[in-house]
Amino acid sequence: MKWKSRIVDNLKWNTPILHEEQKLRIATRIASLVQAGDIIGVGSGSTSYLALQAIARRVHEEHLPIQAIPTSMEMRLFCIQADIPVTTLDMHSPDWSFDGADEVDPDHNLIKGRGGLCSKKNC
Repeated sequence: MKWKSRIVDNLKWNTPILHEEQKLRIATRIASLVQAGDIIGVGSGSTSYLALQAIARRVHEEHLPIQAIPTSMEMRLFCIQADIPVTTLDMHSPDWSFDGADEVDPDHNLIKGRGGLCSKKNC
């Protein structure tokens, strides 16, 4: 049996992307680092999503063979949607990785996840 459509074909980012203009600049910079043969760790979140889209454009325009190691099922599906081959840490080590951060202080300490792992009981 052949499916008429794939679930991944209709995937979109599910919330408004805050600071999108700045994140698009970062995404373009990240995509500029991609080289043929790279195995890239792909973080989660809207910045990583935008970077993955920019990387996918380069991969397709320049026929760059790369592989991605996504940090979440969501990003794995976005890689599949973009026709970027995925692999795992069991199979490969990333040459480099990218991810966003919600806040960075002057000492370069990062806050990730905007408290997403926090519940009222433990925060």
